[in-house]
Amino acid sequence: MSKTLKEDFLTAHIPVIILIDRKQIRKRMLEIEQGVDDYIANPPDPIDLEVRLEMALRRTMHQLHANALTKLPGNREIEKVIQSRIEGGGNFSVAYYDIDNFKSFNDKYGYMKGDSVIRHTAYIVSTTVKSYGNKSDFVGHIGGDDFVVVTTPEHDRLIASESILRFNRIAPFHYSPQDRETRYIVVKDRKGRMSNTPLMTISIAIVNNTDRKLQSIVELMEIIAEIKRYLKTLSGSNFLVNRRSVTKKESIPPGSKVFSKPRRGKGDSFKYRPLGQILIELGIIDTAQLERALNKHWSTGEKIGQSVIGLGMASSGDITRALEMQLNIPHYEPRVLDKNGELKTLLEKVPVELMKDAAIIPVNKEKGIVSVVMLNPRDVDAINKIKNFTGCSIAPFFVLENEFNEIWKEVVKKSR
Repeated sequence: MSKTLKEDFLTAHIPVIILIDRKQIRKRMLEIEQGVDDYIANPPDPIDLEVRLEMALRRTMHQLHANALTKLPGNREIEKVIQSRIEGGGNFSVAYYDIDNFKSFNDKYGYMKGDSVIRHTAYIVSTTVKSYGNKSDFVGHIGGDDFVVVTTPEHDRLIASESILRFNRIAPFHYSPQDRETRYIVVKDRKGRMSNTPLMTISIAIVNNTDRKLQSIVELMEIIAEIKRYLKTLSGSNFLVNRRSVTKKESIPPGSKVFSKPRRGKGDSFKYRPLGQILIELGIIDTAQLERALNKHWSTGEKIGQSVIGLGMASSGDITRALEMQLNIPHYEPRVLDKNGELKTLLEKVPVELMKDAAIIPVNKEKGIVSVVMLNPRDVDAINKIKNFTGCSIAPFFVLENEFNEIWKEVVKKSR
């Protein structure tokens, strides 16, 4: 019966909870796997039964109103959150994200590649808000290539600019090498004529209530629509903040670099490449394997390198070699910490919270230079903080997550 319900798309959303005698749990495991969402040992505790039913209904409501592709909250929850901010009386910002030239990409590369772009954008927006926003911030997926972020005015510009930087850096790699090189694709326009369409960019329309009182969602969306129309006339990725007294546009060129560092050799500059792209170029994985790893990465938030290792596609050594090429920063090889006995004194100067939150650990000091290991060696703020606390120059090294955890255990022992 439960299997029949789950196979019909009209009834698949209905939660199914069964009562099972404890002695029959093993025998009925197959039944649980074929369409049952939860089970309760018989006879049930009345309070436990009520709580499990309530939780099942909540999960069902979330699944019904969440976007099927990204699992982000959909229109109903978006409206609910914005309305609560309007009625709450505090300052808030609503940012509307729209991918430019997405339809042309979808037409040329197909809906499966288009879905990858949508999932990737959802990941970029969500992780950027998590890194640079407030704990109470909200990310929703209206549908298609449209997303909404609800944050506060002091964070809206930073979130928008970081989102654009990440999108500009990664989006070209959804295209073929030839299209990346020309920076456009040839597709039919609405009149059926072949035209050169630029690579995807992103436009972000932001409305906040610092200088105007917003009365309703309808009013807010009208302002957003006006800003979007203007942004569509511009080239590249842009964001615009609308206020009663000031309307300010800020843009970031598609080719901008988030992180750059000179390579060896005159005039040869470091260019960012995604880790997956490097793994393909090295012949470690193929495009189909990368697609599997990316889907796991976007859905779980697990680092792409860990996803590749976890799926058995590459070794830790393979990922380390690729990361050295990507970051242009050396990997911290296992070695004896604290060669000259200064580590304990050094660690006393650095707050434990900083090391934990920024995933950065001083591991050695030599000739006024402090070596630090990091999960994200592009975190310039963390490096500067360590520099301020120690008064020394900093030499960053990257490590994998399991290596960081091992070093952390060893450092904690030394600091006691």
